[in-house]
Amino acid sequence: MDDSLRIAILGAGPIGLEAALYARYLGYQVQLFERGESAAANVLAWGQVRLFTPFGMNASPLGVAALQAQNDSWLSPASDEFLSGAELYQRYWRPLAESDLVAGVLQCETEVAAIGRQGWLKREGVGDEQRGEAPLTLLLRHADGSESYTHADVVIDCTGTFGNHNWLGQGGIPALGESVAACKIEYGLPDVLGEAKERYLDKHTLVVGAGYSAATVLTQLAELSGGATRVTWITRGEGDAPIGRIGGDRLDARDELAVRANALAADAGVSGKGASVAHFAATTIIAVEYRAETDDFEVELAGGQTGKFVFNRIVANVGYHPDNKIYSELQVHECYASGGPMKLAAQLGNGSADCLDQSSCGPASLLNPEPNFYILGSKSYGRNTQFLLSIGLEQIRDLFTIIGEREDLDLYKTTAVNNQTTQ
Repeated sequence: MDDSLRIAILGAGPIGLEAALYARYLGYQVQLFERGESAAANVLAWGQVRLFTPFGMNASPLGVAALQAQNDSWLSPASDEFLSGAELYQRYWRPLAESDLVAGVLQCETEVAAIGRQGWLKREGVGDEQRGEAPLTLLLRHADGSESYTHADVVIDCTGTFGNHNWLGQGGIPALGESVAACKIEYGLPDVLGEAKERYLDKHTLVVGAGYSAATVLTQLAELSGGATRVTWITRGEGDAPIGRIGGDRLDARDELAVRANALAADAGVSGKGASVAHFAATTIIAVEYRAETDDFEVELAGGQTGKFVFNRIVANVGYHPDNKIYSELQVHECYASGGPMKLAAQLGNGSADCLDQSSCGPASLLNPEPNFYILGSKSYGRNTQFLLSIGLEQIRDLFTIIGEREDLDLYKTTAVNNQTTQ
């Protein structure tokens, strides 16, 4: 490989770590930037949640081989073991970030604030090969507030979507007053049976959303046994079954969650239910007002339920979207619906509701008009929620066939064969 090629990877989450490891194995010059204090730290924000998919789908053979080579005492989780986010962090992603090949290129507390093409403006050089010959310039913002430039021949954006929440209001815009109240609203997955329990016990919580995140929060809140604990669940869809079940679901835990959440919505006498649960279907939020003097919210609803209601807590599991400002000066063709790269978005509509039916769309789907700039991981899916870590690993493999100009390049396959040979 061209060991003079400079690759900058943005975001040291699971996919960023794996991409850096792959590039390092191939001998490229790598810089891995993470704006947080440590790699993959965002995982701990939902660390109490157990993934539907087993370890073998969430880790690469290359990562496992690297950790085994680094430390003889490191024990890999079983490929069929189902781990929580915190367990994956402790047992795989953190050790991977601390391994020699990754730790040597990882720069934490370093935010990539913007990317440009040296010598070219966004509107210039459309389709011109000379544009791709100029290096990409990255504006770095450091923990002490200082800024600096660095340059790269290839940039891989793995910054994901976590933290860029959607809004509660109609049509996806903020509800009236929501922007002011947002700092008091929980847009993630609180550990309501653990460290956040006292915040939700004996409170009336509004849960918004019809996905598996909302179902997770709802079912956990329902287990709280405080006499005054109440939950109101709002979904935009109609009917008493907000979570769509997948026929013959291959992920047992996913189907079990859907069944329990739907039963709570229908108030079907769920055994062991602690908190009282009410479900408002076909309901939208018009306005949200946080009242500091009483530490609660006044929420105006319309549709299935109309009027003003008071809630002590709000958990808004309304999804995330990509933050594309970082590459606003590059020539990136974005999907008008998902916000992800257009070539990939055009191939994602396979008609299946099951994320397990997704597969890599191939190297060509990762290309966009800006030469040598790529988006991998959940950010590449934009607002599409069917992304899997296993898809991200396939994207890494596909990308380096482009960068290395070798269609048959597959370190994952080679490493897996070598592992089997030595066992």
